[in-house]
Parts: sequence; C-alpha cells; structure tokens
Amino acid sequence: MSIMCSVYVPEGIVMATESRLTVNAVVKPNDGKPQSQTMFSISDNAQKIVLLNKVRVGISACGLAILDNKTISDYLRIFEIEEVREDDSVTDVAKKLQAYAFKYFPQVNFFVCGYDEEEPFVYSVNKELKRVNIDNGHIRYASSWSGEQEVIAKLLNSQPPTVINHNIMPLKDAIDFAEFLVDVTIKLQRFEPKVKTCGGDIDVLVLTKDTAFWQQHKIFKPKR
Repeated sequence: MSIMCSVYVPEGIVMATESRLTVNAVVKPNDGKPQSQTMFSISDNAQKIVLLNKVRVGISACGLAILDNKTISDYLRIFEIEEVREDDSVTDVAKKLQAYAFKYFPQVNFFVCGYDEEEPFVYSVNKELKRVNIDNGHIRYASSWSGEQEVIAKLLNSQPPTVINHNIMPLKDAIDFAEFLVDVTIKLQRFEPKVKTCGGDIDVLVLTKDTAFWQQHKIFKPKR
C-alpha cells in the first residue's frame, strides 16, 4: 500500500507520493503448520507518479505495485505509448486509463490531473471514474488522498475539523501541504506497531495552466 495526495488550488495542482515498494510473500513453515502471508519492504525507490510526454497530464498510483509484470511507472509508460494521443484531453486520458487498467480495480487506484485550456481537472480513476474537483457544476479547491488514508483522515477530518482554506492558498503553500500530508503519514507509521508501508523519498509534481514541472523527484530533481 502507499499514500498519494493531490492538492488543487487556484494557481495549480500538486501531486505527491512516497517511494516505498512492499510485497506480500507466502511463508511455508517446515513444521507442518498452515502457511501464512507476510508483507515486507523491498525498495524505497519506487516511482508512483509519472508526467506524460505526449500531453501535460500527471498520473499517480497506489495499491498494487506490479501490473502486467511491470512496475507502475513502466506500466504507465506503455499505456502512454499504446493509448494516449497528443490531442487527448485530461478526461480522455482518465477514461482510457480506466479501460486500460480495469482488470486491476479495485486493488489499484489512480489520480489523473491536468489542465484543458484554463480549466483544472482532477480525476480519481477506479471502477468509478470521478472528477473530484467539481461540485454541483462548480470548480472546487481541496485535497484528495488515497491509499494509507488513516493518518490524513484523522488529521483533517477530526472533530473539531481542521480548517484549511484551499480557495486562497498560494501554490507554494499547496506544494508544502502536499509534501506534508505524505511526510506525516510516513513519520507516524514509524511509531505504529505494524508494517511500515510508506517511506522513502517524496516526489512532488506541479501542474499549472502554463506548465508542468517536478518540484522534487528522487532521480530528476533530488531534494537537497
């Protein structure tokens, strides 16, 4: 499992994930006891966000780490080669990804984000395709997350609720907030008596009306 989040404010969309890769393994005891499953980490360098080359669209993923015997990043690379056209809209990409990855739902979830002209689009892609940044026909600014949701849900949905005004949040604050949501999940897991499913570097992708860039990336733009 992973944690990914998208923070969407008037100046742009920020996507963030961590980098831990965990797998399930079957344990077969030698003493005749029933076999069991265990989860463990095999890498802190998984790539869970991609920026497509043909269109300015970001895709993040959580859940299953291997699809069609490929890593998430390689799976999405092949998806772009086979399915995405240079004139596709964000909605087109989201719909194509839903059809392409349908056999893996609900074990994997995607965020698909980007702009068409001046309009922001943030989709949650699973068995249901949902545009999460619209409410009653109006653009809404907020944060969405998926995967290991418990820490963020406790933080933001507690009583009394934490008030975050996304409508006036500058882009730099949205970048810091997206990184914080992933980071706090990683850090709290350190103290919990369970498998640490989130960890490694935090990758942050920023999309605006004019451009898309890596704020930080473990390979392309390492955090200093």
